[in-house]
Amino acid sequence: MKKALFLCFALLFVCFSCGKPAPAVEKPRVLVSVPAHQYFVEKIGGGTLSVHPLVPPGANPHIFEPTPREVEKTRGAVLWFTVGESFENKILKVLKERNSSLLAVSMCEGIDLIGGTCSCHSHDRHIWLSPKQSQVQAKTIAASLIRAYPAYEELYKNNLEGLLSELEALDVKLAAMLKPFEGATLLVSHPAFGYFCKDYGLRQISVEHEGKDPLPQHIASILEEARRSPIRSVLLQPQYNNKGAELIAKDLNIPAFTIDPYSSDYITMMESLGEAIIR
Repeated sequence: MKKALFLCFALLFVCFSCGKPAPAVEKPRVLVSVPAHQYFVEKIGGGTLSVHPLVPPGANPHIFEPTPREVEKTRGAVLWFTVGESFENKILKVLKERNSSLLAVSMCEGIDLIGGTCSCHSHDRHIWLSPKQSQVQAKTIAASLIRAYPAYEELYKNNLEGLLSELEALDVKLAAMLKPFEGATLLVSHPAFGYFCKDYGLRQISVEHEGKDPLPQHIASILEEARRSPIRSVLLQPQYNNKGAELIAKDLNIPAFTIDPYSSDYITMMESLGEAIIR
């Protein structure tokens, strides 16, 4: 009898052991400063990585200050793709102290930077808003991932080719859409679209003045300029103060569109940007 009970318990143990799932293997953690670069890293990584943007959706990267809790979420990261924002230097030392193997990779490598239009930066940091320049950034990401994880080299190379094709197609589509509007002027709440305008022959006028909300005399100056150079569209951005841009749009009876230039839904955001101009 005892022997029979022992066999029953043994069989039950085996059954429960077989049904218990194996512990999940944690994916390598990779950091990006802005959500827009999350799209590129995830496309190339192909499910092999856990990608975390440091700047949360809707936050202004130029004045972002991570909390200790947000810094804690970076623990264990091996790569960090940076864009040159001031907060990056502030926390890099802390992250390095916790993880000496963390490698910070500048997404500005190989990019023909254009001058900044606000006092916070000498160069425009919104480099992903050019599908052409984004291809350079994609190659930087792929090369860094291959160095860090050579076992996935073939996968990363194949995924890079797919992403480059996607970005090339986006560039061709936007160029065709915007060709009839070359020379058009965009009114923007924050000067984020310099690379985009350079690619497609457009011009931006920023309501934000030297990184600050506009004064009444600045808005008056923009209104005067807008009447000399008709504005095609007004672009509002959720990270910034849009009151001045909305006021000017209403005064001039110009359509206003909200575009999130930092969105991780990169292709959709870029297509929406093009559509906001041609409407």
